[in-house]
Amino acid sequence: MLTQGKTIKKVTQSGSKRHIDQLVVEKETAIFLNNVFMLSLNHTSQLEKEMAVGCMIANNKIGFKVDSVSYANHEVHIEANELCLEPVKQASFMKPLASNIFQLTAYFQEAAILYKKTAVTESAAIGSENNLLFSAEDMDQKTALFKVIGAYLIKHQTAMKGKSLLLSSRVTAELMAVIIRCGFSLVITRTAPTNQALEIAQAHNVSLVGFARGRKFNWYY
Repeated sequence: MLTQGKTIKKVTQSGSKRHIDQLVVEKETAIFLNNVFMLSLNHTSQLEKEMAVGCMIANNKIGFKVDSVSYANHEVHIEANELCLEPVKQASFMKPLASNIFQLTAYFQEAAILYKKTAVTESAAIGSENNLLFSAEDMDQKTALFKVIGAYLIKHQTAMKGKSLLLSSRVTAELMAVIIRCGFSLVITRTAPTNQALEIAQAHNVSLVGFARGRKFNWYY
């Protein structure tokens, strides 16, 4: 169950009325790597295995190869070699193609179903040219990012070179450190990067697009 309907009183200037509001349902999942407890995450009720794998990548605990991953009783168990990934420097900047950006952001907005119901979630997606490969929503940007990274890794077991990452919130230096280890070539956000995030992106030849909404965007270069 992703949402739970609750009766509220909706108040406006002209009066009040009873209304059913949809609230996000939270759950907690414990993550184990090679039978060792790592941490617990609160998240929306979906893509638990993908979230756990992405979290271990984001925390630089594993590489791109996962031997097995299972979920039961609010626990995800991952078997994988423990190693640290080095930042990936792209050979050159990927020039954002306007038609692809417009198409990706349109698909990205359409995929934000939970946000349309609750207005409280953040989204992440992985794209290739003008197609979305994976998308996810969660209560914060990092957890949504974990889910799409994990989904890509479980299927492809390789770095995300040549792929685009779409985010609904600001891009911080913390997020950018994860992004360059994963090997993304292009980052697209609905808002903007911080100065430090942009510096990291530029040092690794990662193209960064901000304020990508509708038929417009800013290219930071």
